[in-house]
Amino acid sequence: MAKRDEEFYRRAEAFIERMLAEAPTAATHLGDHRYDDRLGRHTREDIARQKGLVEEALRELQDLLPEDLSPEGRIDREVMLGIVKSFLRDFERIRGYERDPGYYSGECLEGIFALVVRDFAPLPERLRSVLGRLREVPRVLEEGKGNIIPEEVPRVWCEVAIESASQGIALFTTLIPALAEHAPKIKRELLSASKEAAAAMEEYVSFLKNEVLPKASGDFAVGKGLFEEMLRENHMLDYTADELYELGWELFRETQEEMERVAAGVNPDKSAREILEEAKEDHPTAEELLDAYRREMERAKRFVIERGIVSIPEGERLRLEPTPPFLAPVIPYAAYMPPGPLEAVQEGIFLVTPVPPDAPEEVKRERLRGHNWAKIPVTALHEAYPGHHLQLCYANRAGKLPRKLAGFLSSLFVEGWAFYCEELMERLGFIGEPIQRLGRLSDQLWRAARIILDVSLHCRGMSVEEGVEFLVKEAGLERANALAEVRRYTSSPTQPMSYLVGKLEILELIDEFKAKKPGASLRELHDAILSCGSLPPKLMRTCLLAG
Repeated sequence: MAKRDEEFYRRAEAFIERMLAEAPTAATHLGDHRYDDRLGRHTREDIARQKGLVEEALRELQDLLPEDLSPEGRIDREVMLGIVKSFLRDFERIRGYERDPGYYSGECLEGIFALVVRDFAPLPERLRSVLGRLREVPRVLEEGKGNIIPEEVPRVWCEVAIESASQGIALFTTLIPALAEHAPKIKRELLSASKEAAAAMEEYVSFLKNEVLPKASGDFAVGKGLFEEMLRENHMLDYTADELYELGWELFRETQEEMERVAAGVNPDKSAREILEEAKEDHPTAEELLDAYRREMERAKRFVIERGIVSIPEGERLRLEPTPPFLAPVIPYAAYMPPGPLEAVQEGIFLVTPVPPDAPEEVKRERLRGHNWAKIPVTALHEAYPGHHLQLCYANRAGKLPRKLAGFLSSLFVEGWAFYCEELMERLGFIGEPIQRLGRLSDQLWRAARIILDVSLHCRGMSVEEGVEFLVKEAGLERANALAEVRRYTSSPTQPMSYLVGKLEILELIDEFKAKKPGASLRELHDAILSCGSLPPKLMRTCLLAG
């Protein structure tokens, strides 16, 4: 250990400790349960204090020179510097606390849902923490109303917040009252606090509809300068926005051409789009949907083990659950909730968005068409094995605490890995049918479209409606699902590009590893890569190939 490593890790962990106390729901997600009965504080004084902590941490980390640290310490210093700069950027330039109404309703809903869905303690114990957070909901929403500047709110963010908060009221009126039966000692308090939380959320929705939405005229786009700053500092990429845009179109056209070649082998009289549109009619029923994904998830795990693709970490677990209604507006198909790195039990949650039973028949049909058999196996391996779940369980074991947080800095490796796994599993035979290969390429086309839209929405003036039309006409998404996608892109600049760009970076890294260790098996290769954590590929190259 170099002479200042101990000091660096002490400073880094002290900052993390302070920020977890300031952000109780983040602490819960990381597996630190000391603050499970609290929600964050958001008065102007609280925000100023939190920003001050970030500025202080930046000064302290910059005082430690990389040459005074070990190779591992230098990597972790880069991670922490990137995270701290990202926090400061959020406070000073993104300003979600003033511009995003979902910032407050989301903390309430997700903070309580995490306690319900994660099985880290007996349910009665978790419900006691739920009670604490329920009691804080009215305060958080009032603080939100005091901070939101309606004229600076992008209309799309307000619409998402209204829809999500409206759907989330059922958490308070239906789910918590049902669970209260399992905690008889505090049942009355849970019911009372749930009722007050529901009323506060209803009032917040009314506030958004009546006072914010009519004035909401803010711009969701971060602009070229900030977008390129995030590429450099979060993802450690050298692309300009224009170069990334051109890369997206290049990959989009290449994938279209490959799709037509595969389609000719399926049916020479039909285009790839025509074949895929027909394939969308082959899907499970709404009632069978979750079981269909569960079977493919389990099949993917068996395949990984039997083929020796990568070692399965001891003690990992994965269960599949329906996406909660308040998250459905931005999760059209599926998503993954990783276990926190501090959790004793490493159990991930694979979320699948069911068909809403009260939706119009046309919406139900569109949603089911998005869950077709050409894509379900691809989605299962992407979210589960050897994709997100497996990779993030590895990341939770990697190094000291700063390394375990690398995924909070950049999504490039996390999303790139899961997308890399799709083509890998096709090559190894898990995806065997030509229509499934076409489905996998269709997902690649969608990921190339994400690069194009990421730049277009944030740097080239594209509107939400134009983004939706692009995904429907060019990438073949169903309109309801395309809207959910574009809504998410507006609030997550540089994340949508990370799937396909991350995969390309990983492929380069693999070629370099094979050149250095030509005799390594597939399992040795993958184990070595995953053991570095969720580092941006630039830092992973240093970790993997040094020495």
